[in-house]
Amino acid sequence: MIVTDEILNEWSFRCHDGIVDLNDLKKTTILEEILKEQGLDEKTARFISNLKNKQAGEPQAEPANTTFTESPEEFTKFVLDKYAVQGQTINGLDSLYNAILKSPNKENLFKLIQTSGNRQLSAGKSSIKNTEGELFTLIMSFIKMENGDASELWFAIVYNGQAKGGVAKEGDIESDVDVNGKGVSIKNYKSISNLDFGSLPAEELKQLKKITNLLVVLTGVEFTAGLTRNSLNNLLKTLGSESFQSDLKEILVIGKDTKIKALKNIYDAVVILLPSGNTEELVDNFVNNINDLIANKIKKVEWWAIIASKNSLYLEPSSVIADRLQSKEGQLSPVISQIKGNNLFINGNLLFTDTKEEQ
Repeated sequence: MIVTDEILNEWSFRCHDGIVDLNDLKKTTILEEILKEQGLDEKTARFISNLKNKQAGEPQAEPANTTFTESPEEFTKFVLDKYAVQGQTINGLDSLYNAILKSPNKENLFKLIQTSGNRQLSAGKSSIKNTEGELFTLIMSFIKMENGDASELWFAIVYNGQAKGGVAKEGDIESDVDVNGKGVSIKNYKSISNLDFGSLPAEELKQLKKITNLLVVLTGVEFTAGLTRNSLNNLLKTLGSESFQSDLKEILVIGKDTKIKALKNIYDAVVILLPSGNTEELVDNFVNNINDLIANKIKKVEWWAIIASKNSLYLEPSSVIADRLQSKEGQLSPVISQIKGNNLFINGNLLFTDTKEEQ
């Protein structure tokens, strides 16, 4: 609202001495009455209220969130500046703004976005509820992030971080959100039972699959399309058996001097893979390779956050996650479900069995 000469003249006319004075409680009350008659807006009302409280020696009202709630454009700029790395695209912020305006809880929602949440990176399970829960629902309904999930924006807000998933394609960026310089990988699923932890390093995985294919040929073990835990464990069990050890020795004897090219190729591949002829060593090396492959993937960030069923958040340091995925004693960890395509799938129920819930 613009204060015009007419309002000043009216204010002067109603003052007993004709002099306007913002430091006079009675005169500011008169101004307030005039402004109400003209259609008092929220900002002006709060200004007058604070002025009168100051004159009366009372605490002033908290300022409105005018830094970004005046328009969808200001809101969009504020969110991008505060919660996104440079170059990150977040679509739908104007729709989110309009949806918040319609909420009975809009003041708390705007306050959460303006000041950030008070969550700290801390291991455990927590609930997504109240204002945080409403904001999550609204963000998932209206926000679209290029090369990322809308939940990254929610996480950036409640942990005072910056979303960066949309620029990951420009470099080797593994984290979805950075919080105080620490990378967090975020996965958002309907259920905790089967979690896709993303792709494993391509070259290392390609080599692992070559070795697996060779071992399948040597052992005769039936194998599924994907590298499931059960099929890999069955393969490892067969490799460690006495019968396979005996068969392998015969293969090495026959293949050493054979003129048959196919057998010679198998012999050469086995010698490279197993120079000592010790299948137990082969099993250990195979398991260690899988452990290294997974650990290198998991530890590219400092934290992993799993959102499940829209209302539960699991947060763990990458070192803890990597340790729980380690395979031991010649068998893959039961937490690992499979390697499908290039992606690692995890049983979340087993992964978070010992996770403590925050009070």
